[in-house]
This record gives sequence, structure tokens and C-alpha cells, in this order.
Amino acid sequence: MSKRKVVPLHEVDALALPLADGSMLRVTAFQESPRIALTIHGPGGGDAGGVILRPERARLLASWLARFADAMEDDRAGTA
Repeated sequence: MSKRKVVPLHEVDALALPLADGSMLRVTAFQESPRIALTIHGPGGGDAGGVILRPERARLLASWLARFADAMEDDRAGTA
């Protein structure tokens, strides 16, 4: 497995979601190309890793997340 460092991008359009233990999930759209960076940053600001997605993969991931979220809501409501 590669030990590459996550390089901070221009974060004009970045979205951030706080995670457990002070970690952060950041989603950043590239300005120069049709790609999205999904990165995880540790509680002390350290880089925990990430991926770069093209639009079709980003949509696929979004559909999976929506499907799982819908299933959790159905389970909570007892309609599954």
C-alpha cells in the first residue's frame, strides 16, 4: 500500500463533515478538471487518506450512500 501524502487543494468549494474523535471528511471539487477529492483528516490535522473520483464514480458512491440511508430510515420506521 502506498504511503503518499494528501496534498491540500484550493478549498474554495470544499465541504466538511465532522466525524468521530475530531476527524473531518472533506469533499473538494477540482477547479481544473472534472474530479472530486474525498479526504479524511485526523483530529490533529493529520492526513488519514482519501480518493479522487471522476463524476460517474462520485454519482455511484452518492447513490450507494442514499440507498443505505433510505434502508436505515425504513428499518427505523419498521417498514423494511
